[in-house]
Amino acid sequence: MITNIYVLICALIFIYIQFIQHGDKWGCALRLGGFYPPYIQERHQYWRFITCHFIHAEFFHFLMNAYALYQIGHFLEACLGTVPYLYLIVISMILSSMLSYSASQISSRYYQTLTIGASGVVFGFFGAIIVLGYVLGGPFMSVLENFALVIVINLVYTFMDRHISKTGHIGGLIGGIVAMVMILALHIV
Repeated sequence: MITNIYVLICALIFIYIQFIQHGDKWGCALRLGGFYPPYIQERHQYWRFITCHFIHAEFFHFLMNAYALYQIGHFLEACLGTVPYLYLIVISMILSSMLSYSASQISSRYYQTLTIGASGVVFGFFGAIIVLGYVLGGPFMSVLENFALVIVINLVYTFMDRHISKTGHIGGLIGGIVAMVMILALHIV
C-alpha cells in the first residue's frame, strides 16, 4: 500500500512537470520542493529534505526509480509491515538529504546544486537488504546474494556519472542500514 502510494505520487508529480506546467521543468522541480541548499539555509525550507524524494524531471530517471521502488518496495513492505517500512523510507530520505546538505556546507559545488529523485530511498532499500541478509541470514541472505550485483552496479554507476548525487545515494544507503538495524534492535519485525 505504502509503495503504491509513493510511486503514484512520484508519477503524478512527473506528469505535472512534463505535461501540465508550461515552464522550465527544472524551475518547476525547484518550486515543487527540490533539494536546494540555499533555500534550506537562507529560507529555512526544511521540508525539502523530504519533498525532493518525490520529484523527477527526466523520463529515464523517473522510470528507473519507479521500477526499483515498486519491485524492491513491495518485497520490503511485505517483509517488514507498514510502520517499519514507512520508518525505513523516512530515515532513508532524511539521511540522504542530510548527507547532501552536509556536503553543501563544505563545498560550493554542492551548495548550488538542485537534487531530486527517489534514488536515495532506493539506496536505503539496498541498505536494508544488506542488513537483513547479514543479520537474519537464511532466505534473506539469498535475497542479498541475488541483489549483490545490482547494488554493486548501482554504486559503481553512482561514482562514474557526474550528474548523480553521490552524497544522496550514500546517505540513503546509510539511512537504510541505520533504519534496519534500529527496526531489528527494537524487534519491530
